[in-house]
Amino acid sequence: QALRQVEAQEGAESFTDAKLTQYYALYCIFFATNTVPNPITENDPRFEGIPFPGWLITTGWEETNLDPCDGWYGIGCDGEGRVSTIDLFENLLTGSFPPEVVLLALDGPFATGGGNLFRIDLFRNEFVWNNDDSSWMTDLGSNMTTIIVEETGFSGDIPRLPDNLVNFDISFAFYTGGLVDANFEGLSLINFIDLDGNAFNSTVPSALGRLPNLEFLYISDAFISGDLSYMEGMPAMREHWIDTNPGLSGQLFDFIGSVSTLESFSVTFSGLSGTLPTTLGDLANMQQMWLYSNNLEGQIPAELGDLGNLRILQLEGNSFTGSMPAEVCANTQFPTMVIEVLGADCEDPSFECTCCTCCSVLECNT
Repeated sequence: QALRQVEAQEGAESFTDAKLTQYYALYCIFFATNTVPNPITENDPRFEGIPFPGWLITTGWEETNLDPCDGWYGIGCDGEGRVSTIDLFENLLTGSFPPEVVLLALDGPFATGGGNLFRIDLFRNEFVWNNDDSSWMTDLGSNMTTIIVEETGFSGDIPRLPDNLVNFDISFAFYTGGLVDANFEGLSLINFIDLDGNAFNSTVPSALGRLPNLEFLYISDAFISGDLSYMEGMPAMREHWIDTNPGLSGQLFDFIGSVSTLESFSVTFSGLSGTLPTTLGDLANMQQMWLYSNNLEGQIPAELGDLGNLRILQLEGNSFTGSMPAEVCANTQFPTMVIEVLGADCEDPSFECTCCTCCSVLECNT
């Protein structure tokens, strides 16, 4: 189908090889993901008894006299007429996204001159699949910076990612493997990784703690086990959320207090144990810290009162004893009044908190 549609283009006989393969790669995407069933749709009763749906917007894709760079929906090009962006988010793609997209890479083993691809965004196409194979991502070229397949039906393993990738979002897809050092090691430019809502059944690779520009890392509800040892030495981390992983255990290590760039930290509904390290008081940039619903115990360190930028501190759903330190309470009161939400188990007879704004997981999160 893709080849026939290329042949149908007006003036196709005069196209350069680069332009021909550009059309071909794009039509592979169109015909592979427009009105095409797959295992997801075949097992979803909502598709029974209705005309099978196609793309919501197809502007330009079905024309025979319009260059892809001159108005095809979701396609952006650079000044040399090479495809640079594919933005087909929320467009009801189905079928299986084709590996021929690598023909649009700037360089690499499959580059053809018709692409300078730096972004693919397939966000919220829940019925598009990848045939359990994302290996083509490896060959998207040195200019590829952004891959977004959030809320799609993509599954299988994370592949080795392109060397110059900056943003990688596969949250709430169906990946089950590939969370290993080799696929992330050396990604010196990556800044944002969102792996939420997959099912890895593995530990977090230590390579994520060595990435020099990684500032945002999300791995919640992802069947993570092991502990937080991968956080040691994180050089740039600003926001790290790894909630709702009951298999995540171990302690809050002292070295977490040395992740000086950390501003937002969340490990809730997990299996952390032990005491809060006093070094958490060294996180001068910390603004939000959620540690509720774990197995933490002991006394809350007074050093948390040194966090002058802390607005939210939720520690409820643990087994702390004693009382909330006066140094922390002082930050809820005039004249500083920095802390807006302070949660702890203040109804527990073993713990006292007269300055808390909420006293249980339910109260603090409603």
